[in-house]
Amino acid sequence: MLTPSIGYLILLIFGVLFTGVTVIIHRMDSKRHGKEMTAEQFNTAGRSVGVGLASASIVAAWTWAATIMMSSSTGYQYGISGPFWYAAGATIQILLFAILAIHLKRKAPQAHTFLEFIVQRFDKKNHRLMLVFALMTNIIVTSMIILGGAITLHQLTGMNLYVAAFLIPLTFTIYTMIGGLKASFIADYLHTVILFIVLAIFGVAVYYKFGITNIYEGLRALPESKQMLTMASIPGLLFGIINIVGNFGTVFVDQAYWQRAIASTDRAASKAYIYGGIAWFSIPFAVATILGVSAAGLGIAVSSPDSVAPIMASHILGTVGSILFLTMLFMAVTSAGSAELTAVTNIIVTDIYRHSINPKASSEKLLGVSRWITLGFGLTMGLFSIFLFYLGIGLGFVYMAMGIFVSGAVIPVTLGLIWKRATNTGAFYGTLFGMVGGVTVWILSAYVTTGHVSIDSLGQLYPMLFGNLAVFVFSGIISIGHGLISSEEFDFESLKDKFKSFDDSATETRKEKLV
Repeated sequence: MLTPSIGYLILLIFGVLFTGVTVIIHRMDSKRHGKEMTAEQFNTAGRSVGVGLASASIVAAWTWAATIMMSSSTGYQYGISGPFWYAAGATIQILLFAILAIHLKRKAPQAHTFLEFIVQRFDKKNHRLMLVFALMTNIIVTSMIILGGAITLHQLTGMNLYVAAFLIPLTFTIYTMIGGLKASFIADYLHTVILFIVLAIFGVAVYYKFGITNIYEGLRALPESKQMLTMASIPGLLFGIINIVGNFGTVFVDQAYWQRAIASTDRAASKAYIYGGIAWFSIPFAVATILGVSAAGLGIAVSSPDSVAPIMASHILGTVGSILFLTMLFMAVTSAGSAELTAVTNIIVTDIYRHSINPKASSEKLLGVSRWITLGFGLTMGLFSIFLFYLGIGLGFVYMAMGIFVSGAVIPVTLGLIWKRATNTGAFYGTLFGMVGGVTVWILSAYVTTGHVSIDSLGQLYPMLFGNLAVFVFSGIISIGHGLISSEEFDFESLKDKFKSFDDSATETRKEKLV
């Protein structure tokens, strides 16, 4: 639809623009408040982010390439129920996360990651296991984000897929490396504003160019019209259940969302998730309706439901529509990618380098390590997405299967924050056997329902549903059951002095040297 030069131009313009604007705003903010960049500032944004900025950042972090591509696919396949189940099924986790944000701020106000809390609340064995789950979550999400953007750039502009996969991370790695978490928050705000503007343009264009009546009549004329025009669609409901269950893992085990709670002020933490969740609901709901349901009603033919969004965008406004769609997708990719980038950096610095390699590292040292890790992971993000592409696994498959691999940690992590009877043993084996049980049920379900095990059979709705549900059943029974039969009770008051600022640690180290 477009030329490769358009793709390169979009990456260059927005990459340079957002890097420049973000860095300038960040420098002005630092001068106004008289704060120099330290390791604590880089990784926590000074724990001073307000409701507005935090809410916008949550919206941006939860808006992936899959949010736009997959939500449109559900609207195209399941009709009017698709947009609702996608949006509602991925909003409830953000709203419930507000509860955990409050508990973390109260019980570990100086923590840098949820894993840092885990090692104090449970033990080193749980810390190592949760570390694997957290990094696995970040890597899978990062791969989906970059791959979705690269595939769309390739489809719309003919741009080389591999080049796109390596260039996309560069557009946000630079400003994140310079300004840290606060720079990511500022960019997220700008991205969210642009995304909503583009979305509004598409909505108005569909309304005035095609009309609601034409789309409705087109849906009625489809052979599966009864499914497309009702909220009682069984396939839509099954997808909704998978979406709800699976997405708990990609929020509760993703450091990107804990990071936003850590960076927010005490008053802003819970409100930001509520406001952000409600605001985010409108994005997939509107995208899926405008680009998915409308495409089905207008009879737009596609080779795969996953590709309906860019095709419909071009159908609505031609070349302008394709450019606007790329812009919207770029906003989603860079925001979510930056969130994952800062999350991985914080985990490696806090839970690997500071915890095991150099516990007494100075603030300056930690800042330098943070920037190098940000640059290194940013440059290698494209490799993970290319790996998925080589495996021949689509975005829809990865999106629905993620929960099976990472949601085993959801109940143990949640219990660790809110239940004093949660135990080390229950948390460890609940997490481990939750995943093992979920994968086992997933594979068995695929074999029983189709007679064979393959990527295609594993991607069917019922195996995905049973696998995602099994994770929570196994994990819940083990972690809750062991807590009930055990006589252990944890004293949360003992955590208050366990967490220290990166800058405070550096000050103590200097004092020790003087003594």
